[in-house]
Amino acid sequence: AFHKFIYTLNFVASVFCMVEVAEPGFESITYALITTAANSVSPLSSVVSYQLLAFFPLLHTQQSIAQDTWEVRMEFATLQVIVILINVSSLLCLPMLPRQKKETRDLVARKERSTFWGKFTVVTALLFLTYSTIVTFVTVAASDVYGCFKMLGGSGCSANESDTPAHMLVAGGVLFFF
Repeated sequence: AFHKFIYTLNFVASVFCMVEVAEPGFESITYALITTAANSVSPLSSVVSYQLLAFFPLLHTQQSIAQDTWEVRMEFATLQVIVILINVSSLLCLPMLPRQKKETRDLVARKERSTFWGKFTVVTALLFLTYSTIVTFVTVAASDVYGCFKMLGGSGCSANESDTPAHMLVAGGVLFFF
């Protein structure tokens, strides 16, 4: 219940920011773009979470977790540290934001445009939305065929399935974000 309260506070703050950033006549498209980007994060985070599990084979089954061995605890602790580091690294984006309402209004008043960053933002949002939709659809609709692939977050379809594609996918995502 507490996370829903925090989500609501975040939503209210973002709506107030949208009002300041949107130009007259473009309020609805600005709101739609920001809302789409914000809503695409949830399925994307679920997909990435399952793909991170490819690094931690002991966390794939309930039986290994129920054994509660030292190795399982270490894998879980390592996974938690990675998740915390990813969450804390998002703070590195804070210097990109205007500090106060006045700075935001000054940016809007200058009418500076960046075609590259505008295209980059739209393409990235669409790419992540498409990627998370495809992976979610494939793993749900065709779970009997594709749900076991490590690259899609499964435990592996065969004993000799390589971890390399999943590792490269996660490494590519990390490099993209930084």
